[in-house]
Amino acid sequence: MNTYQPLVIRRSDPSQLEVEWADGHRTSYSAAELRGVCPCAGCINEVTGVRMHDPASVPAGLTQSDVRFVGNYAIALQFSDGHNTGIFPFRFLRDHDPRA
Repeated sequence: MNTYQPLVIRRSDPSQLEVEWADGHRTSYSAAELRGVCPCAGCINEVTGVRMHDPASVPAGLTQSDVRFVGNYAIALQFSDGHNTGIFPFRFLRDHDPRA
């Protein structure tokens, strides 16, 4: 069984994303939590790996308006602050479970 394989990904409301994993685990992410850990080149320096976007600057009421699959390995999100360049691989999502 692949721990990093989602069975269901859904927006439960504009501020929450829920994932049901193949191993039975469930994860709920707020839009602010996902925006705060965004792994894109605009948020993380590709050379140094240093986070350039301050997660503390993300408003708690942030929402996301779109979730789309990127191949068979990731999702991309559109956030209400205009940010939309992050690709969130399934393994990254599971490894960044905010309640784990």
